[in-house]
Amino acid sequence: MMQCIKLSKKAALTDYTILIQGESGTGKELLAQSIHNFSYRNEMPFVAVNCAALTESLLESQLFGYEGGSFTGASKNGKLGLFEQANTGTLFLDEIGDISQNLQRQLLRAIQEKQIMRISSDRLINIDVRIIVATNKNLEEEVKKGNFRSDLFYRLNVIPITIPKLSDRRDDILLLLENFLGSKYYNITNEEKKAILNYDWPGNVRELESATNYYKTLSEFPYYIVHKRNNNSEKEIINNNIFLILKIINDNTNNSHGIGRTQLIYKLKEKGIKISDSRIRILLECLEKNNYIEINRGRIGNVITEKGIDYLTNL
Repeated sequence: MMQCIKLSKKAALTDYTILIQGESGTGKELLAQSIHNFSYRNEMPFVAVNCAALTESLLESQLFGYEGGSFTGASKNGKLGLFEQANTGTLFLDEIGDISQNLQRQLLRAIQEKQIMRISSDRLINIDVRIIVATNKNLEEEVKKGNFRSDLFYRLNVIPITIPKLSDRRDDILLLLENFLGSKYYNITNEEKKAILNYDWPGNVRELESATNYYKTLSEFPYYIVHKRNNNSEKEIINNNIFLILKIINDNTNNSHGIGRTQLIYKLKEKGIKISDSRIRILLECLEKNNYIEINRGRIGNVITEKGIDYLTNL
């Protein structure tokens, strides 16, 4: 990652086109913004667009603009395109691998000639724009498949920068976690840190940030992350605080009713164990599958079974 940052700083001081590659969630737009901020154009506009989020016709009008009355619904005064809005600054095209062949051709011409033409216009407009593009696709493979123009690829691939996925830079995980959580980072247990470091993070930094937001709200990490390395086996789920949960259910089971989920969460909290509603649901469902409890609707609640009582007795 340090090499990636070092390369980005050098590239920022040029006007060459940059191709940022990396999995979804690695922070490609953040890196593009940082390159712009470090460049000589940093006081000029930084304009970004996600090419995959728009249809071909809409993306074309967004990029190149149009003259008044060009099509149904068009503004009578026309509209500036993103190339014009980014003039003297930086235009960031995210998910460039998803644009159509027609737009690839138009984009190639704009980059080569440094000129664009609005839709329904016959006037060329000179542009001075630094281009940064990003993709989570392998563009070389897309070229081989015939999905991406080779001439455009070589125009874009002047300075390629690859952001490594989070699972390939595990030393960054706890640093990022501390940055996202602030002072709450010091509430994390060693077991949670170990689980977080062992998790594969397919969503990369975006997924890690979402997990920290979850923690800020519920004071615990999503269950699938903390227990990923345990393969979520029922045996390990059952063994997690099983004695205390079963004891509380047992103490609150009588001939007419047991204990509800909300009350169970409250009693666990009294004993210093914070647990979310979604997690207690999973635990109770697993307990029921193993015939340790019965889950009932309404006031009856969760009731311990004979097998559950035997389990407590034999521990």
